[in-house]
Amino acid sequence: MLLGMDEYPYHQFTNTFAAVAGSDPQWNDGHYVTLCDAEGLVCLTSNVRLYQNNDVLDGFVCVRHDGQQYNVRLSRRLRPNMDHLGVGPLRIEVVEPMHTMRMVLDDNDVLGDQGISLDVMCRTTAGPHLNPIEVSRIDGRLISERATYAVTGECSGWVSIGGRRIELTAASFFRNHSWGHQPGRGGPRAGAPSGGSQRLPGVRQWVLFRMPDHGGYYFTDPRPRAASDKGAILVGARSIAVRSVTHDLQFYDGGRRLRSGTFELIDETGESRPYSVEDLGWVYCQGGGYFGGFNDGLGQGVYRGDSHQEGEVWDVSHPTRIVDAAGRVFEFEHAWAESFVRVRSGAALGLGHFECVVIS
Repeated sequence: MLLGMDEYPYHQFTNTFAAVAGSDPQWNDGHYVTLCDAEGLVCLTSNVRLYQNNDVLDGFVCVRHDGQQYNVRLSRRLRPNMDHLGVGPLRIEVVEPMHTMRMVLDDNDVLGDQGISLDVMCRTTAGPHLNPIEVSRIDGRLISERATYAVTGECSGWVSIGGRRIELTAASFFRNHSWGHQPGRGGPRAGAPSGGSQRLPGVRQWVLFRMPDHGGYYFTDPRPRAASDKGAILVGARSIAVRSVTHDLQFYDGGRRLRSGTFELIDETGESRPYSVEDLGWVYCQGGGYFGGFNDGLGQGVYRGDSHQEGEVWDVSHPTRIVDAAGRVFEFEHAWAESFVRVRSGAALGLGHFECVVIS
């Protein structure tokens, strides 16, 4: 099938943009958008992602407000409407590539009278930063192969929660666009289980932040990965490589959720840049369908019919325990959540998306 994109001379193999060069059901391509405001009234994560080989497009919006997390998960058949980057009431619009993106969640009945909706415009102030393409193999078997670029900037618009409209002021967005093969998406991986573990104990961090005159990014992982302890200082269109990362983090009781801390980045010119952070709130990734987070337990990228929607509201005011609408108290086996932080450097004040996962 032909898409509007096929008018452009950018094809990479002898097929249309409706196809990808391979049959792996875990191949996916999409945008991950997060944002917060300076007061921590709203912390938000969202995703719109295509699984071309599964003929699925799914997406989610998870909003944290006043200690509650509101989750909306959506899925649809991808074809024939591949040109539309949306599913049900959720859509993203690339207004100006690499510069301006609009994200909309129209009024919907997924959560009843606790429903969420939004209309947000994201404008880039620093970046984009293209990370090295990472390839992961265990015993020679390809586990993942992904390309990612990161963008940060200012955002404006509103988020509505249970009929209460919150105008976004002094707010920043943090997003990445990634594509490739990735385990944990597109349904269970076929074949024998992979030998060996990909996880080592320690603290994994994926941090993207925005200050008044620059942005920044860094990544650390307990595993000996090529990208670990590296990043970039983003000043306008410039990307200044970070060669060293040090950090000192404090956690709430339970040792999973970030409370405060400091980090220092030394860039390729030798300049040291110290920052401190304080917690604004966290959003559990499972609310968006990660780790088998859909109701059927199959996770993201799985066909659930031509149109599907689901969601729930959690009390996430405690640093480790979640309480659902029925009053059931539980903790996830994994520690994965996205933290949002206020960032300080000298007298300058900014915001950051601080993915901080304690792996034990």
